[in-house]
Amino acid sequence: MMRGIFLMIFIHCVSEGSLGAYTTTDATNIHNAVLGPSYNKYVRPSDVTNTSIEFVLFSLNDLDMKSQTMSTSGWMTVKWEDPRLVWSKASNGDIEYIYIKQDKIWRPELIIDNSVGGMDPIGNDEIFFRVKNTGEVRWDPPGLFITHCDIDIAYFPFDYQMCKIEVTSFAFTTEVLTLNKSHDKVNTENFNENGEWILYSSRVEEWVLEENGETFSELEFQIVFQRRPWYYLTNTVYPVILISLLTNLSFLLPTDSGEKISYTLTVLLALVVLLMLVGDSMPAASKHTPIIGIYISIILMMAALGIFITVLNLRLYLNTDQSNVPKWLQRFTFSVLLKINCKSKKVKDSKLHQLDTIEDKTELPQTNEGRKSLKRMMRHHSQIPAVQTELDFPFQCKEVSVFLDVFFFWLFKIMNFIVTVVLLIIVAVCDVPPV
Repeated sequence: MMRGIFLMIFIHCVSEGSLGAYTTTDATNIHNAVLGPSYNKYVRPSDVTNTSIEFVLFSLNDLDMKSQTMSTSGWMTVKWEDPRLVWSKASNGDIEYIYIKQDKIWRPELIIDNSVGGMDPIGNDEIFFRVKNTGEVRWDPPGLFITHCDIDIAYFPFDYQMCKIEVTSFAFTTEVLTLNKSHDKVNTENFNENGEWILYSSRVEEWVLEENGETFSELEFQIVFQRRPWYYLTNTVYPVILISLLTNLSFLLPTDSGEKISYTLTVLLALVVLLMLVGDSMPAASKHTPIIGIYISIILMMAALGIFITVLNLRLYLNTDQSNVPKWLQRFTFSVLLKINCKSKKVKDSKLHQLDTIEDKTELPQTNEGRKSLKRMMRHHSQIPAVQTELDFPFQCKEVSVFLDVFFFWLFKIMNFIVTVVLLIIVAVCDVPPV
């Protein structure tokens, strides 16, 4: 008796297992049933088809600042419901999924709206759809997506770039097809790191486009990349700052060395080369101007101004009449140059010595009142023209030229420091990732 019961249970289990096993016959029957003569791939499955899309980002191939394009590799995961593709699992060998070529059933026509590599619809006829027994269709078209990206190089090389992949369907309006986001962000689980850019953030936005009075659904996949700055710091930023510091040193070179002009011209040419290198990698547009380019231009202008000042200063230094110092330069020397060069006390002592010499030559009494009278008269040159000629300018043109070199060294150094600090503050405060 017990042996018969076990035999019946065994036969039942075997029969149940055979019903649930996959067979090509069952799969063929499903294909024939759902893709029969009544199925028309040009007819949409419902009045309004809701299509969900997810973008899976695999790698960033290139982010070209010159051509303002982004090249990425990945695939779209597209899902929608087609009630015509429904079957019973229990009656068809418990088969849950079948695979159909994409040219056999209806699918939404999707294009990359901001593509620069062609406006062909997404997908290929050789790609399979995975169809579930409930009528859910899943489509995973891979691709190399080359899209336009508005590059903002204002804070290069500490910049963030937000690029977009815009997916829409101009064949179906929003009355019959809506594109919905599957997630709020781009799928980056399988993203491979890029050597120049860091994947900072991403998000997905739903938009509605208007064209000739009709509305179309659009999904916008926004990806923010942050530049890795160390390469550009060592090859662009640091050389620029160092060369800008070398501009000031031309004023410390002895004039007799004969290298002041050649040194300044060498620094100027080095700045021009750096400016050309930065400009070659930037887009040929004026919408966004890099701060580093403005900084190099200012330093370049300072270097050119330094050449102009050096030439004039050399003319003063090599003046044949060394005592012929212009009156305005004499006043500037007493008011500014002597203080910067710490010569005020020395000149004061020299003037007092001249006053004593003049007192000896005049008939004024050698008293304190006489000395004071002489000084008051010297302040009013019209009163004692003879005394005025005795108080000559105590420096020659060569000495004034040296004073001017020191003055311009500190002036250019302060200007360079201010420009550099302003550059760093702007980059630190204003360089924020796009929202």
